[in-house]
Amino acid sequence: MQGIADRLVIMMGAQMLGKLQALTLRRLSVSQRFALLSFFCVLVITILVCAASGAVLRRQLVVHDGAVIGDLASRLFTSSVPAEFFAVPSGAPPVGADRLREFARSEQVVRFMVYAADGRVLWSDDASLADRHFGENAKVAAALRGETITELSQPGAEGHHSTLRGFPRLEEVYLPVRYQSNGPIVGVIELYRAPAALFAVLDHGVVVVWLLGVVAGAVLYVTLITVARNCARTQVRLEGELAEARILYETTGRFAELTDGDALLTAIVEGAVSLTRASYGGTGFPDGDDMVMHRLVAPEQRAVVRLKIAECLAGLTFTSGAPQVANDAAQDSRVNRASARALRVRNLACVPLQRRGRVIGVLFVGNKEIGPFTEQDVVRLRAFAHHAAVALENARLLHETKSTKEYLENLIASSVDAIVTLDPLGRITFVSQGGRRMFGYGEGEVTGRPARDFWLRGARDFRAFRARLTRDGRVQNHETELGTATGAPLSANISASFLRGAGGEVTGVLAVVKDVTSLRRLHEQMVRSERLAAAGLLAAGVAHEVGNPLTCISALAQVLMARTSDKAIRDGLENIEVHVGRISRIVQDLTRLTRPAPATLREASVGNLVDTAVSLARHNPAVRRMKMDSVVDPALPAVRVAPDHLVQVFLNLILNAADSGGNLTIRAVCAGSRVRVIFEDTGCGMTAEEMRRLFDPFHSTKDNETHLGLGLFVSHEIVRQHGGDLLVESQPGIGATVTVVLPVEPLPAMSEELV
Repeated sequence: MQGIADRLVIMMGAQMLGKLQALTLRRLSVSQRFALLSFFCVLVITILVCAASGAVLRRQLVVHDGAVIGDLASRLFTSSVPAEFFAVPSGAPPVGADRLREFARSEQVVRFMVYAADGRVLWSDDASLADRHFGENAKVAAALRGETITELSQPGAEGHHSTLRGFPRLEEVYLPVRYQSNGPIVGVIELYRAPAALFAVLDHGVVVVWLLGVVAGAVLYVTLITVARNCARTQVRLEGELAEARILYETTGRFAELTDGDALLTAIVEGAVSLTRASYGGTGFPDGDDMVMHRLVAPEQRAVVRLKIAECLAGLTFTSGAPQVANDAAQDSRVNRASARALRVRNLACVPLQRRGRVIGVLFVGNKEIGPFTEQDVVRLRAFAHHAAVALENARLLHETKSTKEYLENLIASSVDAIVTLDPLGRITFVSQGGRRMFGYGEGEVTGRPARDFWLRGARDFRAFRARLTRDGRVQNHETELGTATGAPLSANISASFLRGAGGEVTGVLAVVKDVTSLRRLHEQMVRSERLAAAGLLAAGVAHEVGNPLTCISALAQVLMARTSDKAIRDGLENIEVHVGRISRIVQDLTRLTRPAPATLREASVGNLVDTAVSLARHNPAVRRMKMDSVVDPALPAVRVAPDHLVQVFLNLILNAADSGGNLTIRAVCAGSRVRVIFEDTGCGMTAEEMRRLFDPFHSTKDNETHLGLGLFVSHEIVRQHGGDLLVESQPGIGATVTVVLPVEPLPAMSEELV
């Protein structure tokens, strides 16, 4: 029976190996391969465990039975067989042999032999074996050393006596013999026994072990399969969640890169289709009473459908703000059936696109590849729609930001005024295109430069501007002069305010600069015209009302002087003539204000003109009393001017400085395309009111009645006729600085004569 079971196991194993190889070639799934391999492993383990358990059980039973038989045999020799049994000489019948023969016939003993201590057979139930020597038998030798050997043997194998070969299995026992428990070994008993009851127990035990093994293997296999299926389901679920997470990650990652509206909508629909394993998808947005549905099957297959909001599932989703699912679109009353039939819609799932609690549109998918749309599909689609709505809102804000930025950039670029920003340290960070045109600089040429470098009116005016800005946070309509790339001054009107960050901290200054040079010139021309008109009226009146009487007075005085020799009378008449001449010169000066005498332009050295004016001024006592220094740059270029007129201007400025007290320093320097002649005195200075009326005719800052207040007025007119400017800075008690600015080349509008 055991051999049949072993052969059956081998056959089953071979068949399973064949099936395993065949199924492996068919590329089974992971779960199928696991089931097959686990079955094979459980089968092998069951076979090994059952075989090992049967062998152990068989061994224990044989050992136990052998011990019982050995105990009987030991008692036989110690009680029934005399000690002289082992002392019988060779060939003589042992004492008590008849009792041994009786024992051999009992207990199912097939063969019984008794060995002496030297390995010689003393007695055997087979007489042919008597007196034979088996000392080389390893089992006999082991028994003589005190070992008890009990095992099952197959007499059919070689090495057994022919009388034993008719038995399929025998119990073979080798037992050392002692007369006393601790006495010496006097011999060995060898017996072969065929106990039917023992083998029946063995066979029954092996069958029980195999049955238990098969049951345990089946339980183990079922347990493994159950665990494997649970693991497979968990793996499938985790793989699905991982795929969903990957789709969400990749799609939402693309959202951040897409700024085009159509491309973003396409990415949203493709992501929703992949996430739900649908056949197509789309978006819907309201347009009045309609819902405009943009359906996308593939990148090259698009369709736009207009449906009434009240007649479609997407409209219901939009108005309710809740997801809607129709797994039988043809029979669902919420679905527009005509559209569903035309587009072959089987099932449909719609979720709202919400942002800040407001529904802005609808995302839908249709015709799921396998089965209906489940609640899990809706949960996934709704989570995806949240990211899509955020992306759409961000795209809208980005578009608005770009549009606003382009509008502001266009607004700034189109402005004729200069828009300038400064950092907190007063360095220029930005100049608009209009500003670059205004100042004549290229892009980036002034970035990083301090704003005070362009202030032509000096540090005092810049500090005043900065103080007003710091105090009030803004400055409006501050008029000053700024430098340009050509060196020409630019009359500017500046309005500025602080730029502040989100926390209110000052981050810079924003200034708008208007070019008021033309307005200032126009204003000055109007004021000049008004002054000249007033002076002209005065000159005409004086010339008419005073000139004629003066002529008569002068003529009569000369006639009287010719007719008298009285010295006192002549002295009086000469005094009259002198004063009449003075009055005539005043009338002539007034006339020249409106009709200046022509003067020819020619190239002249500014240094020579300054030296000439200084030499003429030295004859004045007030000039001789003050300290006067002149510093002229030897590299000054020649200027095209009316020399006599400029000498008159320089002389007038020197005399004014002498009348104010203090010392005078004259400096002539070149600044770009302009020459600057600076008269800086340390006299009494002027107040703001005096500065405001400085160039008015007949206004004098001196108390001396001999001054008519025409010097600066005439000087200013002469400088302006040369295309230059006369700049004045002064503070009471500190002094005044007057700067004559002349172009190196005459302005194109200037003629070769000054009239």
